[in-house]
Amino acid sequence: MDNPCPNWLADSCWDNITELDKLTNFHGIMTSFEQYPRDWHVWFTSPEPENAPLPGEWENSCNELQRMVIVRSLRSDRVSFCATSFIVNNLGAKFVEPPVLDMKQVVDDSTTRSPLIFVLSPGVDPTSGLLQLAEQCSMAHRFHALSLGQGQAPIATRMIKEGVKEGNWVFLANCHLSLSWMPQLDKLVEQLQVEEPHSDFRLWLSSSPHPDFPISILQVGIKMTTEPPKGLKANMKRLYQLITEPQFARCTKPSKYKKLLFALCFFHSLLIERKKFLMLGWNIVYGFNDSDFE
Repeated sequence: MDNPCPNWLADSCWDNITELDKLTNFHGIMTSFEQYPRDWHVWFTSPEPENAPLPGEWENSCNELQRMVIVRSLRSDRVSFCATSFIVNNLGAKFVEPPVLDMKQVVDDSTTRSPLIFVLSPGVDPTSGLLQLAEQCSMAHRFHALSLGQGQAPIATRMIKEGVKEGNWVFLANCHLSLSWMPQLDKLVEQLQVEEPHSDFRLWLSSSPHPDFPISILQVGIKMTTEPPKGLKANMKRLYQLITEPQFARCTKPSKYKKLLFALCFFHSLLIERKKFLMLGWNIVYGFNDSDFE
């Protein structure tokens, strides 16, 4: 074999390099592996190959996109990091940092006929944020919440009908726990399209993703994800977004209080971030949601 695969490189990676060598801009890369086997091995085993210099002349001859192609051929596990860096360098950091959900803006953009749907994910509970929003909008006295489950369907139906007449905010949590009632909820939402609900009425729903959740409700509703942001910085920004101005300034010793608050936010964000390591992060995986932070 003219160009044998190095013993540290998987056959599939060598096949990728063989195909890559056929492209004009990458012609000669197989020869480079023969000339600089030790340098390529150092690059290949680097924890961050996307930031490590390429061996030989490839460091100067490859642009950012071509470097990404080499990373994809040899270290596919680092492609997402490489792509993120490419987007930041060419478009800006704001395109890779998810914005903090502004529920006040969501309410302003909503109508009485459109349910506002939280798509739940582990570690985040929208209830506290929704309560704060109700206070902010002077709707705390007309905010009615119910966690769905066995035997709650009649109460939920009554709450929606009363809310339509009186202009209440109705929050039905955990719809995935009451799937048998979802067709009835679908009819109630359909009825909103032909009725004239009170101008203050809003229907809030939360549910984990489930194939039996009515598609028609998703189509007419405003959908929001509650997935925790990735990274310490993004998680801390989200936590600070949940803290109101009175909560931030309520202590008589503001200097010490704000330092302690920062430490608590950092600690909670760290707990959430470690979950991605599963059993390496924690012996027993636990949600660490907003209720724990509070």
